Amino acid sequence: MTSDSPRLKIIHVAETIRGGIATYFTELHALQCQTFGKENVCYIVPSDHRADLIGIADSNIVAFDRSGRNLPSLLRLALETMRQVQITKPDIVHVHSTLAGLIVRTAFVFMRKRPAIVYCAHGWAFSRETSRFSNAVAKLAERLLAKVTDRIICISQNEYAAARDAGIPESQLSLVLSGMRNERPNISHDDAGWSTSKLKVLFIGRLDRQKGYDFLIEAAQQLESSIDVRMIGSAVVSEEGNHNMPSNVTLLGWLARTDIEAQLDQADLCVIPSRWEAFGFVALEAMRAHKPILAFRAGALPEIVEDGVTGLICDPAGTKALVAGLRRASGVNLRALGEAGYERFVSVFSIDKTHHELLKVYAAVITTSPKHLAKFVF
Repeated sequence: MTSDSPRLKIIHVAETIRGGIATYFTELHALQCQTFGKENVCYIVPSDHRADLIGIADSNIVAFDRSGRNLPSLLRLALETMRQVQITKPDIVHVHSTLAGLIVRTAFVFMRKRPAIVYCAHGWAFSRETSRFSNAVAKLAERLLAKVTDRIICISQNEYAAARDAGIPESQLSLVLSGMRNERPNISHDDAGWSTSKLKVLFIGRLDRQKGYDFLIEAAQQLESSIDVRMIGSAVVSEEGNHNMPSNVTLLGWLARTDIEAQLDQADLCVIPSRWEAFGFVALEAMRAHKPILAFRAGALPEIVEDGVTGLICDPAGTKALVAGLRRASGVNLRALGEAGYERFVSVFSIDKTHHELLKVYAAVITTSPKHLAKFVF
């Protein structure tokens, strides 16, 4: 897409943005505004998540009321999306996450004339730890809805392979790795001192089963004399549960971005003990801060973390492997791993690369099906 190309109108749609999608939007926003014009980039997001979009003006945001993951909220999302399509007549509707993809793409089935649809699951529902029946239903839904989708973006090679294996046509798939800006946000000047002779281990994320926070608590209990753990985050999807917190674990809750950066500066190691992970922006945040990563061989994490080079990979996911990984971390040059991680981040995971790859996807979609009629048979 060259500088003399017509400026496209893009609407991004999400049912929830808390966590990775908010980061995705925030990182891309300035570059998309520069390319398409600020007035041509819009986000339809839940009203109670609006504060998560840092640096994005109200004029670029359309908020809908969301009371939870329920049918009324999903219908409000679908209706607001259809309304904005009628009003602004965008060239592309870029849909993010499974539930938004389900409800919005289904709604487009009933539109005779529609914009091009680009979809990114940000983690396939059929790759999660659920029943075989649930996974089979999710795969079927994705194959059917692919018929009303012009291009499907996969944010990692693991996601791409999972989509292909699920029967989604490879001709519709595009691999666009997520990225971040090289520049770190400002670091808080408040005292984030971490005074201990133990290995300083930092966890950032939801306190939910997917993120494996329970493995870290159990590992901390076994290594109480040798590691000190700080956990940034709280539960979003499920409850934290009743855990007996050992004395070497401190729960900090969600912190401002500047405070998170301050904690990263103090840490020796960032641990990402996820059971499954579509991508993992926390890994990029750690690498950008020159910090090594300890993670399981889960989802896209082995694509980001090079074992023994930029961090450490443990296998299989579980407390025993995590304890072994933390003991291993005590005997390696963590500073050298962190520096290698930063170099890999700069060379592979730049937000400029993500932006340019997305431009290629948008250009291909517009070239092959500009303002086309939807004629699909299920």
